[in-house]
Amino acid sequence: MTENLLHFIWQYKLLKPISYYTTQNNSLEIIKCGAHNKDAGPDFTNVRIKIDDTEWAGTVEIHKKSSDWYLHRHETNKAYDNVILHVVYEHDKDIYNSKQQLIPCLELKHILIDDVISKYENLYQSKQQIPCGSLFNEVAAITQESCLERMLFERLEAKTDFIKELYHFTKSNWEETFYLLLFKNFGFHTNSDAFLQIAKTIPLTVLLKHANSTTQVEALLFGQSGLLNATLKDKYGKGLLKEYEYLKHKYSLTPIAHNLKFLRLRPQNFPTIRIVQLANFISKYQHTFSKIIESNSVKDVKKLFAISVSDYWKCHYVFDEESISKEKHLGNLSVENIIINTVCPLLFFYGKEKQDESIIEKAVKWYDELKPERNKFIKLFEELKFKPKHAGHSQALLQLYANYCSPKKCLACNIGVSILSKNNRRNLS
Repeated sequence: MTENLLHFIWQYKLLKPISYYTTQNNSLEIIKCGAHNKDAGPDFTNVRIKIDDTEWAGTVEIHKKSSDWYLHRHETNKAYDNVILHVVYEHDKDIYNSKQQLIPCLELKHILIDDVISKYENLYQSKQQIPCGSLFNEVAAITQESCLERMLFERLEAKTDFIKELYHFTKSNWEETFYLLLFKNFGFHTNSDAFLQIAKTIPLTVLLKHANSTTQVEALLFGQSGLLNATLKDKYGKGLLKEYEYLKHKYSLTPIAHNLKFLRLRPQNFPTIRIVQLANFISKYQHTFSKIIESNSVKDVKKLFAISVSDYWKCHYVFDEESISKEKHLGNLSVENIIINTVCPLLFFYGKEKQDESIIEKAVKWYDELKPERNKFIKLFEELKFKPKHAGHSQALLQLYANYCSPKKCLACNIGVSILSKNNRRNLS
């Protein structure tokens, strides 16, 4: 038994439909359970109850045992003088507030709806990665959908926390913020931090000054990445190094320590190829984020990422090692990944900052136009016969798994609430 479960029981009034009495044997009617307070102070605010013939409005405090009131020193805290009812699992002691007034108590032990506790314990003892897995599909479709909608917005809000940091780093420059976020996500999972470091060491304005020369943009990016050095053998690499040394001195640049990872990456995902694609992108477009804001569909945005590599890289994956000549376009999955993790979150943040609901709606709508992601976490839900229909669903499921299923916060999840609130005796383990 936990206080969180008791909060849940009170919030959803999971009590037998009988007449209630306080431990002092006064009749009790629960008119309004109130709002769950997650800050300091009593657990529920704006509560309304009726004891005998008198109606009361105030707060409710919840404990496992009545005596916990004194354990938490509430009797000395005036913030608890407005408590009109003490709700406990087990009553073991009368309690008083700082004014020495007796606080009415409701004991839950014998009035809980049958099997609420056992269902809760089954969830927490479940060996499944998704604790409610065996019952997931029995939850109403409308409940699943509302849960996923909430999860998507939670995930977007979480991502905007990081984007806000970048926005402040750029002194509120939207194009520069897009540039930093794009670099981070171009590194994908393995090299994301290193790519962000590279972007932070070279202002976008410097790159755009040389946008008419892809070679110079490549020299700047490769140089700042730490991949250019005196050991390079072929003409192309030596030419980039020479170009970089001049630009490095001109702009007083300091490269990062080379920490880019190649191991266990497919060649087309090597950081060298991603850097060249970024150079191609920068050379091709200016005011990119403005173009994204003006775009009407994902299809329009995808056209912006129709980028390839310079001639040298068509037959190379790394410096000095020639390979079979091949076009190295940014694949559709990579483009969609960038839209999911760069474009939509930044658009959402932009809409919030500008208080423009149409931009926020556009960011959310674009998720519906993208295919759902495929990874081991999404597969867990697919095994429960829940197949995400679009990227909004897959993003929501990632949020649901990481923040609710994995830490078993079922009481804070709409789906968990639905399962625990129903009279369902099936075992979850």
